[in-house]
Amino acid sequence: MNPYDQLVTVNPSSDFSSLNLLIEAFRNNINSLNDVNADDIHDEKFKLFKKAYNFSKRVHQGQKRESGEPYLTHPIEVAAIVAGLRMDCASIVAALLHDTVEDTLATLDDIKNEFGEEVALIVDGLTKLGKLSFKSSEEFEAENIRKMIVAMAKDIRVIIIKLADRLHNLRTLDFLTKEKQIKIAQETIDIYAPLANRLGIFFIKSELEDLSFKYLNPEAYRDLSFKINKKKAERENYIEKVIGILKENLEKHNLKAEIYGRPKHFYSIYKKMIEQHVSFEDIYDLLALRIIVNTETECYEALGLVHSIWKPVSGRIKDYIAMPKANLYRSLHSTVIGPEGMRVEIQIRTKQMHFIDEFGIAAHWKYKENMSFEKSDLDQFNWLRQLVEYQKELKDPREFLDSVRIDLFQEEVYVFTPKGKVIALPKDSTPIDFAYYIHTEIGDKAMGAIVNGVIVPLRQKLSNGDIVEIITKEDHRPSKDWLKYAKSSKALSKIRSYIRQTERDESIVAGKEILEREFKKLGNRKIDFKEMVNIAMQKLSIKDEEDLYAGLGYGKYLPSFIFLTAVPDFKKTDRLSLITRKTEGVINKILKRIKPGAVSRRGIATGEAVISPFGGDLLYKLAGCCHPIPGDDIVGFISRGRGVIVHKSDCKNIIGVDENRLIKVGWKAALESSKSGLGFFETKIKIITEDKKGILANIVTLISEKGANISRAQVRTLKDGRAVHLFDIEVKDNAQVDLIISGIKAVKGVIKVNRG
Repeated sequence: MNPYDQLVTVNPSSDFSSLNLLIEAFRNNINSLNDVNADDIHDEKFKLFKKAYNFSKRVHQGQKRESGEPYLTHPIEVAAIVAGLRMDCASIVAALLHDTVEDTLATLDDIKNEFGEEVALIVDGLTKLGKLSFKSSEEFEAENIRKMIVAMAKDIRVIIIKLADRLHNLRTLDFLTKEKQIKIAQETIDIYAPLANRLGIFFIKSELEDLSFKYLNPEAYRDLSFKINKKKAERENYIEKVIGILKENLEKHNLKAEIYGRPKHFYSIYKKMIEQHVSFEDIYDLLALRIIVNTETECYEALGLVHSIWKPVSGRIKDYIAMPKANLYRSLHSTVIGPEGMRVEIQIRTKQMHFIDEFGIAAHWKYKENMSFEKSDLDQFNWLRQLVEYQKELKDPREFLDSVRIDLFQEEVYVFTPKGKVIALPKDSTPIDFAYYIHTEIGDKAMGAIVNGVIVPLRQKLSNGDIVEIITKEDHRPSKDWLKYAKSSKALSKIRSYIRQTERDESIVAGKEILEREFKKLGNRKIDFKEMVNIAMQKLSIKDEEDLYAGLGYGKYLPSFIFLTAVPDFKKTDRLSLITRKTEGVINKILKRIKPGAVSRRGIATGEAVISPFGGDLLYKLAGCCHPIPGDDIVGFISRGRGVIVHKSDCKNIIGVDENRLIKVGWKAALESSKSGLGFFETKIKIITEDKKGILANIVTLISEKGANISRAQVRTLKDGRAVHLFDIEVKDNAQVDLIISGIKAVKGVIKVNRG
């Protein structure tokens, strides 16, 4: 039975009597809606569902899924999930139509004319930006998520249907290629599962995580599944015993309650094993017990009763009733030492809290026909407001996606203002994050903080319950060091923005001074300075004069290059020509000493080579943080005094830097060096394995057989019977690394492998 089938029976709908019939029709077969006579059930909404079904069937006619099934099965399943979440009529209709504009000849105008503007707006929010061109797949992904977030802020139903869409796609992922499976699963873990968690829709979040886990780490998934099922009967007997004890004691104290056990999903168990460095056998709280009572007061009474029966584990009592999570989740949590010395997690809540836990935001928002949620509802989801705010500010797709992941994924810490207002920040936040949460100006001018009455540095981590006050100074400004301590996307974004602007302002001043100084050195000038700048801007397609000066200040352009661009026909006797020849002579001398792909005594390329952006030669080096190798997507960062530093395009160290200091670079020089047989590049590989004899030898042998050299190896064992292997290896390109990683994955006992 699917989760939404269970939910339908948990809370019968009051919106329309045909809901159960609708879901049954969806689930039975794709023609069953036409077998139902809507007149017989006197439900106008069902007539609309049938109309949407027939529209979707017509425009998707002839389309097949990778499984070979008619494409129509997908929108039907998505609509069934949405219906099971107790969503309104427009949501279910939009779910049936969600792919029509993207994948068929139907237009938004068609949807609007047939089903109204409300449904059309939801479908538009669900439609990808397929007709636009993007520089990379990462930019395409970022812009689609950006569009979805904007649409979500206008109407939360967009993301609820999108989550249902993603859930069904993962349920049918077996039919796609392995490459697509991994890509979709990783995106789900990074974006969609955290979104479901933020929206409080637990069963969707859990299933998304488990299905993604199955494809991202199939061996670990199979191993965990085997171990869990092996002791299933034993755990069920134990939980029945605990429930019996609880029922007996609750009845003695006249507390009416429903009690049942909920198995923890695979991915949450796996995460706990990894984070705590423990084995499966050391995870004791594999089941959570839920006690559902009638009132909030009874929640606390039940908690006291539980603690009178079994000793609570220190530090494991959490009151989400007094301080609800951002997704409106409310409950009391406590881990106790139960019978036989086993740890048991107890969750206590009211029926209303339980309903919100099951349905999340879908239970909270009450829709009326042709109306969306009120702003007062949105105020309870501050993280959503922040996402909407940041998407306007963050133009770089990497920085935008990084901010989304921070806002969605991190756990929270709850602190107070001096006036008692509760502020939710990402875990491990510092007063810097608190200051920027209050206001950007407070953050920019922060120089210290008072936490619980004691003056502390801005780098100190905040804890739950801290009372925080920020000390400001009018002339104080953000520091680059703050990026090490800030955790919230808002703080990181504002600090990066300030640093970028400051560096740009300095570069504009320096660049203009350099150009004016060199211009004055020219003897026979045929053009005035302003005219020369305007011509250079026009030829280089630079719209803003400050961009030209900033480029000079960064070292992106040489003055001689600007002069020659503006006046290419100067005579050789001109001072300009002498400057140019002198500059070119210096560059040529450097290039004669440092050849592209020069080889050191260890046989590894020094990483120095030449690229030619903007018509002038520049020296570049490979970044030591991300170790790019031929075949990787790369980007150049213009540094002061060090030439161009080449990073992998997804390197975290270039997220948020000034885009004017990034330039396109290619692997031509490096690849030519590789073809000569001398060019080797260093990269890192991290491998997690079972800690058993012979596995290290097998890995080393495989790396050697694939033609790579090991320059450094480090192994450490963990308490849970696993080992972590770190290798620095010398390779020619990323194709060779891919072969090595594929081979290592096949070695028995290897759990996970990736480039470090």
